[in-house]
Amino acid sequence: MKLKCIITLPLLFSSALALASEKSTLAFSIDNDGIFGVDQDYTNGLFLSYSTGAITPYSLFTPLSLSYWGGASLDKFEFLLGQKMYTPSDIELNTPQVNDRPYAGYLHGEFNYISLHPQQAQRFNLTIGTTGEDSLAEDAQDIVHDIIGSDEPKGWAYQVDDKIVGSVGYLSHFNLWRDKAFSGTDWEISNISEINLGNFRSDISTGLMFRWGTDLAGNMGAANIDAENPFRASMLGASKTGWFVFGGIEARYRFNDITIEGDRSGVDAYAIQNGQNPSIYEVTLDQQQATAVAGIAWYNDYFGATVTASIKTPDYEEAEKSVYSTGGLALYAFF
Repeated sequence: MKLKCIITLPLLFSSALALASEKSTLAFSIDNDGIFGVDQDYTNGLFLSYSTGAITPYSLFTPLSLSYWGGASLDKFEFLLGQKMYTPSDIELNTPQVNDRPYAGYLHGEFNYISLHPQQAQRFNLTIGTTGEDSLAEDAQDIVHDIIGSDEPKGWAYQVDDKIVGSVGYLSHFNLWRDKAFSGTDWEISNISEINLGNFRSDISTGLMFRWGTDLAGNMGAANIDAENPFRASMLGASKTGWFVFGGIEARYRFNDITIEGDRSGVDAYAIQNGQNPSIYEVTLDQQQATAVAGIAWYNDYFGATVTASIKTPDYEEAEKSVYSTGGLALYAFF
C-alpha cells in the first residue's frame, strides 16, 4: 500500500484526462425526511441540474481551473434550479410555536464552475434565490401532501419573509489516500472542505470521506457530506461506468442562516395582536454543527442512480432532538 501524503497541489501528480467523457449531464434529485416518518427541520429538497460536457476554459474562468496550476483537468459549467423547505416539528398547528424552527422556503438558481482531476475536484459556486411566499414552498408542500394524503401544513403564514438572498462558495475534494482493494475495486480516503459567504448562509466546513468501488479516480467529487443535495452527478468526470459506496462526516461552523434568523412579519403581527413579545418566538442559531452521510452510487455510459441517507445535528439551540435524518435519491442521464 502506498500512502499519498500530498503536501503541495495534487496536480503535481497529474495524469492526462484524454479519455474524459464529453457528454452533458441532466440530473434530478430529491431529499425528504418522510422515509423516517417525520416532517420537520429540513423536510424536502428538489433539484434539477444540467452540466455541459468538457469545455476549454475561457480566459475569464482560467484561474478557476485546476489546469491553471499545471495539471490536466476536465472542466464543466453547471446550471441548477432548486427548492428547499424547512418546517417546525408539528405542521398541524396553525399558530407560531415557542422554541421551534421557523417555516422557511428557498427557491434558487445556481451557476457552478467545476474542475476535475484524479487527485482533486473543485467547484466554484454562485447561488441566488428568494425566501418567503415567492419560494413557492407552501404551494409545493400542499400539493405533495394532498397527493399522498399526509397531514396538512397549517403554519406557513408565519414563514420567513420574502427576501432576495444568495451566496458564493468554494468546495474542494482532496485525495489523501487511494489504493487497490480486490476484484478490480479501489478504496479511498479524501478530505472535503467548503466555504460559503452570503446573506442566505455563511459557513466553513471540513471532513473526511471514505469510498470503496470502481474507477474512483474518475468519479471523485460527486459524493458530498451534506444533508441537502448530497450527490452531484455533474462531478462524475472522466468515468463512463462505475459504482461506489461512500460514507463521510464533517464539522461546520455557521456564521448566519436566514432560514433560522430571518424576519417573520407574520409572527410579529400575531404576537402583538395577542399582547406578547415577538422575541419569544425567536430561535438561536447553533453555530457549531456536524453532518454525516452514507450512500451508494451506480452508473453506466447512459444513466445512473444514487441513494443516500444523512444525519445532522440541529441548526438551532432550542431544538428538542439531538439529530435529524433525511433520505435522498438522485437520477441522472448522460447525452
